[in-house]
Amino acid sequence: MAPSSHRWQLNPIGCLHWRSWDREQYILFNVASSQTHVLNELGAAVVRLLEKNPLNTEELSDQLGACYDGLVVDTELATAIDSLLETLDTLGLIEPVE
Repeated sequence: MAPSSHRWQLNPIGCLHWRSWDREQYILFNVASSQTHVLNELGAAVVRLLEKNPLNTEELSDQLGACYDGLVVDTELATAIDSLLETLDTLGLIEPVE
């Protein structure tokens, strides 16, 4: 799968409540859907970055690389982020910017 070029944003109707006890797993409750989600550290970081402003895969990769020392920003990471974005979209947490 080739990395996506469109931008993503947090779903504007969502109201998210976060909990984490170990910084490896995050519990995320979406008030709008009444659903609870468990995210790993990468998933939580992506949602947090999209809370600030819409980003595309390349921008997310660059920002994650800046946040995490030793994270290699390459096409493999971009492909993983694209897959994660599709999952977060399916869950209703984010959406593509039109």
